[in-house]
Amino acid sequence: MQSAQGAQKQTPDRVEKFRLLCERLALVLQKEGLSVKPYRDPALPFFNQLNENQKDIALQTLKDYLEICQEAHAENFSLKDSPRFCWKALRRWGLIPASDFFDKLQEADSVEVYTEEGLQVFRNLRFFEVCTYTLEELYSLEWWKLYGREESVTRDLFSISLDLINGRIAGTLKFDTGKHDLWELSSEGMRRFVVEPRHACSLRRNGEIRGFLFTTTVDCL
Repeated sequence: MQSAQGAQKQTPDRVEKFRLLCERLALVLQKEGLSVKPYRDPALPFFNQLNENQKDIALQTLKDYLEICQEAHAENFSLKDSPRFCWKALRRWGLIPASDFFDKLQEADSVEVYTEEGLQVFRNLRFFEVCTYTLEELYSLEWWKLYGREESVTRDLFSISLDLINGRIAGTLKFDTGKHDLWELSSEGMRRFVVEPRHACSLRRNGEIRGFLFTTTVDCL
């Protein structure tokens, strides 16, 4: 019988698992015509700075996204089919959006799904088309460390997020904040954008709010 110590040695550690998942997702996105780097440094400095619980969350979130993409390809539909791709992701987590959300989703929209704790767990392909962060950075750094915008806009969006989580917004919200500048804070490309939030809604599981999503139009500068 193999010893427990021997079995442990053959079990990939968190860093190796995360590296492999990043590489596999980069290949999946490449099939969709996108060039997304898995990481800048194979030593994964950003992932390594996380505590053990954060590493587990990053691993599970990345694994979920990869499997959603792989299942979509197995069903022979493109990840560029945003409504179908988003719906597949929500079904995986048992999350239900407002009944009219998909009526308002447009092909050019960037879609982001957040948990009730504010963790971003899903991005559609439009997000990856304009983003210059690596997969390691996206899954290891909080969103407020990735992007900058005017403080007043950040406050407004944070307030809306709280309203969504606390159930103070029924149905699908149509933003009236208008366009604003957004910029990458620490990516390789340091890309800048003009973005316009379009719609948002709470996400429910068994009747309880468990997250929220945003749609945004994005133009690169």
